[in-house]
Amino acid sequence: MKLTDISASLVFLGAIAFGAATPIAVTPAYGASVSFTPIGSQLDKDAINDLEVNVGDTIDFSFVLDTSGLTANLQSLDLIVGLDTSEFLILQEFRTDADLAAFSEATFSPVENPPFGIATALFKRSDAIGVSPNSTLEIVGTTYQVLPEFKNDGLPDLAVTVTSAIDANGIDVTSLFQPASQSLDVQPAPVPETTSLLGFLGLAALGTSSLLKNCSKRV
Repeated sequence: MKLTDISASLVFLGAIAFGAATPIAVTPAYGASVSFTPIGSQLDKDAINDLEVNVGDTIDFSFVLDTSGLTANLQSLDLIVGLDTSEFLILQEFRTDADLAAFSEATFSPVENPPFGIATALFKRSDAIGVSPNSTLEIVGTTYQVLPEFKNDGLPDLAVTVTSAIDANGIDVTSLFQPASQSLDVQPAPVPETTSLLGFLGLAALGTSSLLKNCSKRV
């Protein structure tokens, strides 16, 4: 797989909204997470979720931070975001005006030995206030286009991993982010089988022939 350096425009994927958020009274049973949608589904035998696409398709992804289960503000967060730029082209990033007010730039630095076998970059964001527990905040939305070189190679084409999370008390809460990583592999959408298509055309022809015969008898 030919891999290129991840686009610097992805720097905003490591930006975290450190603003006021209303805590939920009851702590959910599930843990915190950084995730993206669409999540895809399991279509083959490997452990990576898959998304069926065609060349030229555009896909809107939403990256979300969820601080469910934390007991103090999340003050520091390190993410590794990976993208196979031989299969995906970045078209745009999008946010609402309210999002823009809550986001900041993150520190960008390439990772020499990336996980997942794809080009990755490390994003780090820290703030004195932090994100309130039990908050759900969209980090950023992006639009990717599927390139002609895409293939189902069993390797992730998009991935996000939480490598470090520290709360306002200085406690390492990385282990509370479950799952620690999420990945997705794009693969070709199935093409209709030739035999099925021929069978359909045969039935259509038979129906047309019967209709013509009935019409001729009436005449």
